[in-house]
Amino acid sequence: MLTCATAADRPLERMNLRDLAALAALSIGIVGAASAWLDQPATVRVAPGRTDAGAFIVRTLDAAAPIMTADGSTLLPVAEFEARGRALNVERFKPYQSLANWVPGLRPSTHDIGLGFGPMSDSANVDRFRFSHEGASNGLRALFARPRGPMTLQEFERLAPYITNVHVIPATAAVYDALRRVRVGELLTLRGKLVNVRDSEGRVASTSLTVGDRDCEILWLEELQRASL
Repeated sequence: MLTCATAADRPLERMNLRDLAALAALSIGIVGAASAWLDQPATVRVAPGRTDAGAFIVRTLDAAAPIMTADGSTLLPVAEFEARGRALNVERFKPYQSLANWVPGLRPSTHDIGLGFGPMSDSANVDRFRFSHEGASNGLRALFARPRGPMTLQEFERLAPYITNVHVIPATAAVYDALRRVRVGELLTLRGKLVNVRDSEGRVASTSLTVGDRDCEILWLEELQRASL
């Protein structure tokens, strides 16, 4: 026998539909959060007392051919670059959607890598900080090193020059795949070219050329090596 919903039944029907919609939205949110969490780089534990002197080698270029990227940006190489340091924090971005909201012209970057040299490769010092990649007050993307506990200004200033942040633009698909396997705590060797980036609208982002100046390097990464500390 067929029946029709009464006026009293209809609010219950609408409530069930709202509940189903809310449940679906919650499920999507949970799946999205889980996917984002699963996409985070793994971490390796390094025993205190193990250090690496690190390397930060810059060889300026008088003239080098521009490099065009898939999104229409132009990379202007200014120096050959080699760095060796401990990965303090790694943030992954979707290809060609990385830093456009923070640094005009940096859309090709796929990763931010915080590196620690010398004393900032020692877990005894690394563990005194919390590291995160965030938008800074000046609108740029930056690596933040926040003390976990009491630390004098003198202590902070002694360690800060041994920390840098690298905006990484992979030169090949193979380099990009290697970047995806980087784990926080590993000793990384990065080789490539430091570049200034000009986007299709003419905006320019400039790279640092000096370690310890608290500005970021922009790296066209041609070779990546990973090792245990």
